[in-house]
Amino acid sequence: MSARRARGATLVVGLILLSLATLLGLAGAGIAHVEQQLAQNEQFRENAASAASAGIEIAIGRIVTSPSSASVPSAFDETMPGDTDRVTVRLHFAGYELALPQAPGGQLVGAHFDIESTGHSTRRAVDRQRATVMLVVPSAAAVPLPCEPDAPGRHCVVTGQLERLSWQRVPADP
Repeated sequence: MSARRARGATLVVGLILLSLATLLGLAGAGIAHVEQQLAQNEQFRENAASAASAGIEIAIGRIVTSPSSASVPSAFDETMPGDTDRVTVRLHFAGYELALPQAPGGQLVGAHFDIESTGHSTRRAVDRQRATVMLVVPSAAAVPLPCEPDAPGRHCVVTGQLERLSWQRVPADP
């Protein structure tokens, strides 16, 4: 093989190796970009979950501060402060629990509420959560049950007491 052909072969092999190195670099950059997108999507899902949780807490605040069970709003939308994330909340007054353990002479019932909160974030990230709470309120329709010390193990409820009965994450509609 002549020196000229050897240099030509070396040039071709060098170009092939350079092309392979370039392709590997481009593939690595593509993988890094995909990993970055996945991490951002996870962050957006977490933001949606935080918005949904905040929606439940906002709803509980509105339940506690409303003058009556009937005046609690049935739905509201909020935008999270300093962000574009938002939450849509639906509240449903489920009724009263008339028989609660309470001190003698108490006229207290439990007002039950179902809360469904849907958090929305960037790139259509959505998270839906559902909670059930009971707020103890006065009512003449109460059927008082005995509580401690007359009924050991049964704690007395008091006006304004809030009990979180359930919480769950539910599938979001597409």
